[in-house]
Amino acid sequence: MLQDTVVVEVEKRTETGKNACNRLRAKDLIPAVLYGGHSGAESLPLSVPRKDLLALFRKGLHQNAVFRVHVKGADEQPHVMVRDVMLSPLRRELVHLDFVRVLLDRKLKVKVPVETVGTAIGVKLGGLLDVVTRELEVECLPADIPASIQADVSNLDASGVMRVADLALGEKVQVLGDPDRVIAHIVTHKTEEAATADAAPAAEPEVVKKGKKEEEGAAKPAAKAAPKADKKEKK
Repeated sequence: MLQDTVVVEVEKRTETGKNACNRLRAKDLIPAVLYGGHSGAESLPLSVPRKDLLALFRKGLHQNAVFRVHVKGADEQPHVMVRDVMLSPLRRELVHLDFVRVLLDRKLKVKVPVETVGTAIGVKLGGLLDVVTRELEVECLPADIPASIQADVSNLDASGVMRVADLALGEKVQVLGDPDRVIAHIVTHKTEEAATADAAPAAEPEVVKKGKKEEEGAAKPAAKAAPKADKKEKK
């Protein structure tokens, strides 16, 4: 997304290091670095007002947005993108970020979210829409970066599947990766039942506990006859 009218004011840092960065943050300034671009372009340590960055992020310009930065004391306003944002581990506050220079005549590789639109025929018939892929990597010029990739699922019937090759993106944007990758498909009750049946373990055959039954069926050993009392001798 090219945002030519957005210009962020930055200032070159004269000091670097952990202590210098902490002093900047105490003044509500965020340490940053500007790098990349044409061959021979130097990296610049910068500081940016926190409020300007937060306003930038509220506009959603931190993801794939191409805008300008103006370095105080310099005439140029290079196009940049936010490449990396660092947050504090506990309070999740912004502590550092990187800007990368962007050349408008060179293609970029960026990741773009996938957004499904429309109501699928299969959903109207009682099925469920299962979205498999929610982000794709694309290659295009900076001015052609889409905010999102729209996947129209309206024509998916009960057995419908949408793949990368089915997306209508035009010639300016090329999706990288496998064209057969599934974007979304319809899940029906039959599909769910089949999946459940396949996942269910086979019933184990009943094991007859022979030992116990044999013991129960076997004749009990005869008890030893009690010794007979001796007959009294006749007198």
